[in-house]
Amino acid sequence: MALVDLATGTIVADPDEVATMLEPATDEAALIAAAGGNAGPIAITFPDFTDGRGFSLARLLRERHGFKGEIRAVGYLIPDHGQFLLRSGFDTAEITDPETVGVWKASLERITRNYQPAVRNTLPQRWDASRKAALALNDVLGKTDDLVARVKAVGEHIEGRIAFSTSLGLEDQVILHAIAKSGIAKSGDVDVFTLDTGRLFPEVLETVELSELRIRIRIRLVAPDASEVEDLVARDGVFGFRNAVENRKACCDIRKVRPLNRALDGAQAWITGLRREHSDARSDVPFAAWDAERGLTKVNPVADWSTKTLMDYIAANNIPVNPLHARGFVSIGCAPCTRAIQPGENPRDGRWWWENEDKKECGLHVNEDAKEKEKAA
Repeated sequence: MALVDLATGTIVADPDEVATMLEPATDEAALIAAAGGNAGPIAITFPDFTDGRGFSLARLLRERHGFKGEIRAVGYLIPDHGQFLLRSGFDTAEITDPETVGVWKASLERITRNYQPAVRNTLPQRWDASRKAALALNDVLGKTDDLVARVKAVGEHIEGRIAFSTSLGLEDQVILHAIAKSGIAKSGDVDVFTLDTGRLFPEVLETVELSELRIRIRIRLVAPDASEVEDLVARDGVFGFRNAVENRKACCDIRKVRPLNRALDGAQAWITGLRREHSDARSDVPFAAWDAERGLTKVNPVADWSTKTLMDYIAANNIPVNPLHARGFVSIGCAPCTRAIQPGENPRDGRWWWENEDKKECGLHVNEDAKEKEKAA
């Protein structure tokens, strides 16, 4: 016998002893006792291939009774059960032959899309269902002006990992504070990270440390692939991004877009600090929308906020901010590509100021509505 980790498809080296064994006919009272009486593992038996009651028991333990410990599947199991065990709330499965772990891993990776939400969504949902769910969330967020309530609603409507990519800018600091206040980070499903491009201002990294200390949420640093950066610099030079828009976009792609996509892989939602006031290109940013390109719901909880609303919230809650803001830096990116703006300038004028394009974006935020309009034209 061996134990396979359903999240990774690998053998568990030193499995813990089972604390509680549940049969398929277990009643509600026994479930309550199991969920509240220990930290696991709880083992649920599958006596034969046609008995699927164990899936329901695991889901009840997770959703109704809030059990956070390990749930283990034992009994008559085959590799094709893997994805469904994981989505029902199981963590591990007992297998008779350790040599078949490769078959289990392949089965876990075979399915690439889910049809509906589950206890644990490890894969993107199919587009139609997810687009409708995103529209519904957009309506919910639009019915309240309270940021903490909006963030809490995201946690209630999204099944699975929620990713928050922060640049440590004003909007993102406000959202980080709201995530902490809402309590959704305590579930462990919120992944907060920042893109360490290798060219950040020192003040950005200092703000990371201060924010972790003050707001008490860990901010993960995500770096680009070193070999890709080396090849880019060898081809275009250290400051080759200033020689052509194509060069600059290639730099953004390698240092920001690709690392972001890797960090978002498997997430069901992506929280951003986009605001309609930022630029004309962002004037119709929704609260939530389905991002078909990345296979997740993109959430913009401060989309309708004005700069005054933003600053009032920061002052009222004593939120730490990047000291560069006090020196005229509004939209802060990589150090070589960001300058302070002058009175009357658009916040985005401080980014890639040597370019003449009207819509200056790095590629992190794709305007899906604009794409659809272009297709229809």
